[in-house]
Amino acid sequence: MKAKDFNALYPTGSTFIYQPSQFLRGGRVVRTVDAARDLKDITVVEINQEPYFANIKSLKPVN
Repeated sequence: MKAKDFNALYPTGSTFIYQPSQFLRGGRVVRTVDAARDLKDITVVEINQEPYFANIKSLKPVN
């Protein structure tokens, strides 16, 4: 999913579970702080907890 699609689907302030590894279950609840951006090979979004920038593939929607 590209940044344009992610931003249309999830507005700033949306809540997600941050799962840095797809093999481990659970994770921290985070909120997006800014709109997603496309880099060379990945799409990242700023979140309110460390590591502060996350690949959108590591975020699972709460709703």
